Amino acid sequence: MNESKKQLFNGILIIIGGGLLVYSLTVTGTSIYTQIVGLMVLMIGAYRASAHWAKHKDDHLDE
Repeated sequence: MNESKKQLFNGILIIIGGGLLVYSLTVTGTSIYTQIVGLMVLMIGAYRASAHWAKHKDDHLDE
């Protein structure tokens, strides 16, 4: 998988996780597990994105 597809996937994970959290906080009667899954998906996406950014932070120096 190339780098732009990885970043797109990370962004989609963050959006899905955030959407689940917002949904579970605004709609009454949702399960606590919806919040847990939303938070986990959000954190996985954020971790993957930050790991990618840290790995490529000095790429502009090579040019």
